[in-house]
Amino acid sequence: MRIDRVICRIAKFQPRGASFRIQQVVTRIGILVFDAFPLSDVSLLADVFRLANEAHALRGASPRPAYSLAMLSSPGGSVASSCSLRIWTDSLHAPVVNGLDTLFIAGGRGAMDAQHDERLIARLRAIAPRIRVIRALGEGRAVLAPIDASFLRGGLNTTAVALRLRRSLLARDPNSAVVAPSEALVAALKLVKRDHGVALAQRISEHSAPGAWEKLGLVLDDGESETANSKINTATHWLRENYHQPISVADAARVAQMSVRNFLRHFKTQTGLTPSEYLLRTRLDASCTLLAQTNLPIDEIAQRCGVPRGDRLARIFRRRLSISPSDYRAVNQRDGDGKQDGGWRDDGPCDA
Repeated sequence: MRIDRVICRIAKFQPRGASFRIQQVVTRIGILVFDAFPLSDVSLLADVFRLANEAHALRGASPRPAYSLAMLSSPGGSVASSCSLRIWTDSLHAPVVNGLDTLFIAGGRGAMDAQHDERLIARLRAIAPRIRVIRALGEGRAVLAPIDASFLRGGLNTTAVALRLRRSLLARDPNSAVVAPSEALVAALKLVKRDHGVALAQRISEHSAPGAWEKLGLVLDDGESETANSKINTATHWLRENYHQPISVADAARVAQMSVRNFLRHFKTQTGLTPSEYLLRTRLDASCTLLAQTNLPIDEIAQRCGVPRGDRLARIFRRRLSISPSDYRAVNQRDGDGKQDGGWRDDGPCDA
């Protein structure tokens, strides 16, 4: 029997004199594990979300989400924990991965080996833009680093957490002994706080680690929730790094962890451009660089810059720069210095 069905199933609640199944909006969470993964971390994550599910059921008609967990591994199948207990997992390539809101990457010895698994890294790179939050625990950061998913705020820096906690507690009591709270517990409670608020996060904390809320509360309230400006900065950085890929407004909004409506409004206010215009200018600028500095065919330059065909790139050049890509190349390569006279730059108000 699968672990997510044993300890993470959606709770049923039977009030006195009645029985019914709660209709729930489900937030889907994946936990990626490797051989010798720490079972204690995975069990702690599962228990936090089980408690949140039970609280959601008790609220009855609450619109806030409950959680559905899926255990994942790169090939799927049976995976052994650090204490040799084996669990069943779905493949990271299976349809169950579609629609994940959050992905936890567990640590352990196997995670260190997995960072060299090219098929795994390629799959994570492919699905990362579609996942709202990625968090790596312990050695799992070795897997997160190669996929360059920093825009998803994936890593939880234990050293930084411990330092913030130490400073906060020492300010209150210089003689206090500081022990950093469990990384898995903090990561799970951050998600519960995001979806259900501080009160439920505190209740679950007291159930899972009695007396730990004074420390955990300081970590959860450490200002990690980003301002709209910093979220837009994260999105603009991601657009500049991924302009060569097919990108939708919804993709960029997920990276910024905002609704599409709020994302569009804040993006235009902060940059003076719509996301589509910003992406187009980024692609045009990259095209200008390749035209001036290489002899690549126009079609190949277009594809490298996220434009399907060379004739479409030509239409963009004529509309925006009043010149064809071939003529632009002839003028700028004749200059011999690779300057992009007339090329759009994004280091003005777009980076504000």
